[in-house]
Amino acid sequence: MYKLRADTSDDWVDCVLREFDAFLVDHAACERKAGAAAEHYAVRYHDKPQLIDTTLTLAEDELAHFHKVFRWLRRRGLQLGPDRREPYVNELLEEAHSSGQRRLLDRLLIGSVTEYRGCERFALLARHLPESEVEPADELAEFYRQLAADDSRHRTMYFELAHHYFDASHVEERLDMWLDTEAAVLESLPLEPRLFSGVG
Repeated sequence: MYKLRADTSDDWVDCVLREFDAFLVDHAACERKAGAAAEHYAVRYHDKPQLIDTTLTLAEDELAHFHKVFRWLRRRGLQLGPDRREPYVNELLEEAHSSGQRRLLDRLLIGSVTEYRGCERFALLARHLPESEVEPADELAEFYRQLAADDSRHRTMYFELAHHYFDASHVEERLDMWLDTEAAVLESLPLEPRLFSGVG
């Protein structure tokens, strides 16, 4: 398995914990969009049963995550926010092929890398929440530990799909590009209380 090329700093964690409610609203939107993106594979690639089966499982997981975050919003007296542009994902997609099998490979690798980033950041939150003033800190920390584990599994699912449909050397070549691109995109983004803001 590969590694990300830009580590998220404690500045991002501090930013999120200072404005945790704003982060939670953004987190809900990210889970909803991740579910819709996974479900889309079943529509576009109807002739690939393994792809459909795996991505529908991913979509179910993401919808369950969205529901859980929504429940946290309600507990904290918050509402879902309006649909917002996601600069991180949009900038990645701008670098992706737009048609054919190259599009599929790029989308699968983007899926893997973004799930990895989610895993990294959820794990950071899980470690730092018990020391924060956010309540209930221990319960939220456990919630984010579970999400980190799920996103770790999701990054592997996308990565294994890429290897199922494409030659290993081609996958590794494109992955190398995507890891560099993802790090550069994060470096270009401002630090905000959002899941996919700058690394800090």
